[in-house]
Order: sequence, then structure tokens, then C-alpha cells
Amino acid sequence: MALDYYGMSTATDRGEYQIAVSGASAEGRNFASNSERRDVSEMLDILALAETPFINKIGWGSESGALKIEWITEHLGPGYIVTTLGVATGAATSILVTSIDGMTTAEAIKQVMTGAVLYHFSSTDADDCMYVVCSVGSGGGGSVTCSAIISIFGGTTSTALGDKFYIIGNFANEGSKPRTPNPRTRVICSNEFTILRQDVAITGSMQKTDMYAIGSEERHQILMRLKELQRERERTALFSHKLAKTSTVAGMMDGVFGFLFTQSGTHIDNTTRNLTETAINGVVNKIWENGGRNLSFWGHISQCALFTRWDKNRIRMRVGEGKGGGHINSYLTEAGITLDINPLANTPPNLAFVLDTSKIKLRAKKGRKAIMEKLGKMGDFTDWQIISEFSMEMHGYNLGQHGAFFRLA
Repeated sequence: MALDYYGMSTATDRGEYQIAVSGASAEGRNFASNSERRDVSEMLDILALAETPFINKIGWGSESGALKIEWITEHLGPGYIVTTLGVATGAATSILVTSIDGMTTAEAIKQVMTGAVLYHFSSTDADDCMYVVCSVGSGGGGSVTCSAIISIFGGTTSTALGDKFYIIGNFANEGSKPRTPNPRTRVICSNEFTILRQDVAITGSMQKTDMYAIGSEERHQILMRLKELQRERERTALFSHKLAKTSTVAGMMDGVFGFLFTQSGTHIDNTTRNLTETAINGVVNKIWENGGRNLSFWGHISQCALFTRWDKNRIRMRVGEGKGGGHINSYLTEAGITLDINPLANTPPNLAFVLDTSKIKLRAKKGRKAIMEKLGKMGDFTDWQIISEFSMEMHGYNLGQHGAFFRLA
């Protein structure tokens, strides 16, 4: 005769739990048969996770009670404008300005005003000249009318497509009248929250079963799930891409990959297959020009290993305390910029990032950075849920202050 209460609860709306019934299927147990009491080593070879260098480096900012996190950026510009048309001679000429470094034409032209002095080196004539801006915004708002004031070599300084006019300054004379200011358009950047979850479900019998090395199976499983959650937070911060939350789809925040995937420019490398010194220097130099400092390289260990094959004089080593030898700590680029090297384990080898980590912070939902709760009893088993709800704030991602390689072999 079968009794209902002899059968194990199916708990159809919950996940499988660990059990101690010897005749149960292997899917319900995570320990080998008869391992409850055997003459085995007291030490288990468990996964040790000090493998979260990125979130250890960036740390946590303030908690937020909002539906998403937001911050404001304001692009001052790179200090030059780029022309697509015009011939600059001694007479007044019109320079057609184009978008640059993620700035629209309208924003790029805000860098200059009447009276500004521009320096131009002609790629066609190999001559240089300085110009004073006579008017801004004529011809549809994308042009600058200027006149040569100093011709360094006295030649004709014609303008070719893509030539840069560097802004020396917006000069004024004694007793000058006020000019119309050029405030930049502020951009609101945002990121969604994401939720990571781990569960522990274990029967009362399993809780009280003596195990070698473990002591308490419940405590052991909670510890392992916490370590697993921490590893997932690391990868989420690095590799997640924003996905809108719906009633049927869990939302995802933007990690480093998600933020930089939408950007373009010489700081974003989509072509390099084999990482070289030249490629690294190109990305690092551009980030530095854009205001990125405290730069570090984050990539699979196979990509970091390539640094040892380049100029040995540029490698910086840190002595391993209590151990022989040392390990690569940083690399001195050709421009004299020190790049900290951070190898990552078991991550996509095609992705590598050059980051200013001082501009990046994790942001937790208020009271939900990491919580563990014991759920209500529904049978002879105990449920624990471990939740972490957080987002990431990445200043400067849209200002060219971080870089990436997306196609490495």
C-alpha cells in the first residue's frame, strides 16, 4: 500500500534539491555513491576563486533605489575641427566642418567662436598657417569663415579632405564685448540593473548526514554558491550586453563589452587579429589623448602572454613575495604610458579591453548587493536563495576614454 506522505515532494514550482536517498537518481545527488563514510582524504579539491580581479579593482559605488542608474557627460571636444571642403588662402575662406570622435557636427563647431585662432598644416602643400575665425555657422551651421593672419612659410596653404584645424584659443582684445557662449549639450548615460541568483535546496536528512571534509553539507553548498555568484558578477561586469527586461526575459545590464561595442574610433579596434605592439600603442595613445589615465589591459591570459615577446626592456616585473622569480605587472608603451597587465582565465580570447578603471564602479540596488534568505518550508527540505542585484557605471565610455579589441585570434 502506497501512502502519499511516504513519497518525496515534487515541488513542481521549485528546482531539484539534493537528497540522501541511496536509490535516487544521480541527477538528485552531487556526491559519489557510498562517499558518506569512506576512508578518503579529508581535503577536497574545491575551486578556489581569487579570480575576480576586475571587480576587485573597480570596487563598488553608492547604492541606488532607482529603476536604473544615470549619469551626465559633457564632451568638450578634442581641441580641433576637421574639414571636408575648402581652399584656405590669404583671403577669407569657408571651412566645412564635419563630425569627429563621436561628436556631431553641431557639437564639434561649438569649440570655436568669432576671434578664435586656428593652426593648420596643409597635407597638400606641406605649409602651415594660422587663421582667425571671422564668423561661425554660416552656410547651414556647419561652416567656419576664417582669414589667414600668419603664414609661417609664406606659401599657399590649401586644404584637403580630413585636414585638422587645431584651436589655439578663443582670443579677445582689450575692452572686448561679450560673445555668445557655447555650452555643450549634456548627454544622460544610463545602465539597467541585472539580477544574479543562486539557490541551495537540501533535505533535512542530507543536512544531518556526516561527510568527510565538509562538516555541514548545507554550509558547504552555500559557500560554493557564493563563490559561483562572485565569479558571475565578474563576468557580468566585463562581458554582459544590455537586454531589456520583459515579463518573460530577464534583463541584462551593459558591462564593459556592452558599453564599448556601440562605440567607434581609433580606440576601438575591430580589425586586428594578432595582437601587436603597434596595435596596442595605437589604442593606448588615442585613449590617452581623449583623457583616459590609469590605463590597464584586461584580456585572456593567452593575449597577455604576448607582451613577453615584445621589447623586453619595456616589461615591468613585480617580485613574488615568498616565492622565487616574479610576474609581469605592467608594460611601458612607446609613448611612455604605463599599461597594467591583468590576465583573465577562461574568458573569450577574442576580446580585450584597455580601461581607465578609476572611471568605472559597480552600483548595487539598495539593500540587494548580496542577500541570502531562507525560504519558507514546503516539505522535509530547506531552500536558500542568494540574490545580487547591481549595475555598472562607466564614465567616459562615450568620450573615447576606454578602448577595446573585438577580433583577436
